[in-house]
Amino acid sequence: MHCKFSFTIGLLAAVAAGGGSAVAADLPVKAPPPSVPAVVSDWSGLYVGIHGGYGWGHTSFEPEFVSNSPFLLEAAPPRVSPRGAIFGGQVGYNWQWGSAVAGLEVDYSAADLKEAAPFLILTPPSLTNFTFTQSVKIDELASARARLGYVVVPNLLLYGTGGIGWGHSQFNTAQLDNATGILVTGRSDNSEVGWVAGAGVEWKILDHWLLRGEWLHYDFGRHNDNAVPNFFFPGSTTPPFFTPVSSKTTVDTARAALSYKF
Repeated sequence: MHCKFSFTIGLLAAVAAGGGSAVAADLPVKAPPPSVPAVVSDWSGLYVGIHGGYGWGHTSFEPEFVSNSPFLLEAAPPRVSPRGAIFGGQVGYNWQWGSAVAGLEVDYSAADLKEAAPFLILTPPSLTNFTFTQSVKIDELASARARLGYVVVPNLLLYGTGGIGWGHSQFNTAQLDNATGILVTGRSDNSEVGWVAGAGVEWKILDHWLLRGEWLHYDFGRHNDNAVPNFFFPGSTTPPFFTPVSSKTTVDTARAALSYKF
């Protein structure tokens, strides 16, 4: 009797074990979670926007001012560093390949960069002296540039840029005879073409809105100005001649821009 009872218990245990294995075999096996691909925002497309900021320039002159009179001394015009605000707009288009972004952009800025630099011209004691003032105002800047950048995180783009730069400037000079009060002025308007390069960082703050900070450097090379008047003797009614000089202008700008991407 005891043997039969032990056998029955063992049989039931074996059946239960086999049934449990079968039930476990029928349960669904949970698949491992799929790998999550890196998310890269879409930067491609057309965009338009506005920008504003601050600019500072440097204008130097060569050769030194030389009078055509043997009685007057030579003098070097000082360098002028115009600075002021800029405001304008931009339009561009981006193409994207993975995390790499390339684009083309055209922009225009109205500018108010200006400075005047007066200095005194000393002459031999038998004559007089003059106060010579020259001023530079840069009132327009523009560029056509390529951009190349990398998406470091989904909504942040770092980029470099370079291309053709254009600027318009006014070069004014004034010669004041301190003895007679006679004032002679000259003016030259210049459209300058050169190169521009810079770098920036751009954030996608919303699906279609882009906010950037950008630095650009313009170099317009050398060109001739004819706005420098020669000295003339006190009381002379003869119009002064204008001495050509070579000037070189560079401009740096730091600006913020807001764009809408279609």
